Amino acid sequence: MDNESKKLKTGYQAVAVCLTLAVFGGGIWLAKEQMGRRIREQVLARHAQELYAISLVHQVTMAESGDVFFLEDIAGQLSVYGAVAELSGALGLRLYSPDGEFLFAFPENISDGALGEAPLRSAALLAPMGRLDEAAPAGGLYWEPLLEGRSADEPLAVREVALPVHVADEDELLGVAQFLFDGSDALADIAELNAGLLRQGLFIFAVGGGVMSLILGISFLRINRIHRSLARRTFALKRANQELALSNRTSAVGGVASHLIHGLRNPLAGLRAFLDGNPAGGDDLSTAQSAAKRMDGMIDNIVRTLGENASGVTYELSAGELLEIFRSRLEPSAAEQGVRLLVSGEGGRELDNREGNLVLLILENLAQNAIEAAGRGGRVAVRGTETAGVTAFEVIDTGRGLPEAVKGSLFQPGNTSKEKGSGLGLAISGQLAGAVGAELTLAKSDENGTTFRLALAKRGPV
Repeated sequence: MDNESKKLKTGYQAVAVCLTLAVFGGGIWLAKEQMGRRIREQVLARHAQELYAISLVHQVTMAESGDVFFLEDIAGQLSVYGAVAELSGALGLRLYSPDGEFLFAFPENISDGALGEAPLRSAALLAPMGRLDEAAPAGGLYWEPLLEGRSADEPLAVREVALPVHVADEDELLGVAQFLFDGSDALADIAELNAGLLRQGLFIFAVGGGVMSLILGISFLRINRIHRSLARRTFALKRANQELALSNRTSAVGGVASHLIHGLRNPLAGLRAFLDGNPAGGDDLSTAQSAAKRMDGMIDNIVRTLGENASGVTYELSAGELLEIFRSRLEPSAAEQGVRLLVSGEGGRELDNREGNLVLLILENLAQNAIEAAGRGGRVAVRGTETAGVTAFEVIDTGRGLPEAVKGSLFQPGNTSKEKGSGLGLAISGQLAGAVGAELTLAKSDENGTTFRLALAKRGPV
């Protein structure tokens, strides 16, 4: 992996960590805001409940002391709730009818004002309600703000508490009393609670974000390590595949060369015997000519095979076409040795020219051995078959079979049943079969003859 790719991957990982921390921090912020709103509502509700309890206690206290008042009248309401306003330190008091209509304000410098739908609904349920206006204009609270040392547009923090007016032990709503307080204290309480929430949120973000960053960092380090390991293994596997392919080609070429050397051995021996003996004999001359012809044909076939393998030329041929080529190459040799050669084929898959050339070399080697084993007057059959999608070739002779001593190690170099054999023929054929992924086996060998079977590998879907 180059440096640019590493920097790009590191950048993506840093962005992923930042996004994770941003989502985590955003979640903490939203939770803090929601909790802050709930705390604000709880603080205002607590103040409203406290004032409501004070008003009911004061009402009962006045009744027990013998004071006569009637809450159905404005005067009675003013005597009770005015005293509560003075005791609680309220800036002023407004009285409303059960329908929310403004009736009276106390003291005289408090201006008229609308009650609002929410406090009216709460009062109808005989429940107090608190609200906080952080920037109420002074002109909306006082008739003459200048008398209070304030301008009409000056923003004031005002806390409003709406209490239902009713007899302490009765449920009939007789009106609504709205108390007006300086909201600075409530704002200070809420600000202090919000600051505490902010500190807790920052602490949670710092600790949680640190842990998350550590976990993500460790995870990314492991991922990067695994990625580098996979990259190295992929590169090594690719190189191994290339080396294996090269080795396979080299092995095939080596097998072809070995086949050529092995095939030339017997014709050369014949020529040497002819040259060392009496060259005037007619049979010897014929044998020498036959050997030279065989060597010439083998060299032509090997040169063509190696040339096609090196040039990269590819073409397809059927099993039947391959057997026809095989027949044209082996019939002259079989006829010279008085052996009847039978070649037949049924079906079979297409072979590329590289695979076909190596299969031809294997079949030629097997057939040459079979011709020698069958002897004059014998028979050699070569047939192609296809069973369950597997194309196979069988080479069958009518010889006397193989000795038991050589059956267990037929495809090992040096193992031969011939008096002057080198023991390389079947070993080379086995090597060539491995080069094309085929399987060469001894199917049968007894006093009635020997059968070798070459099964080609199935070709996968294209």
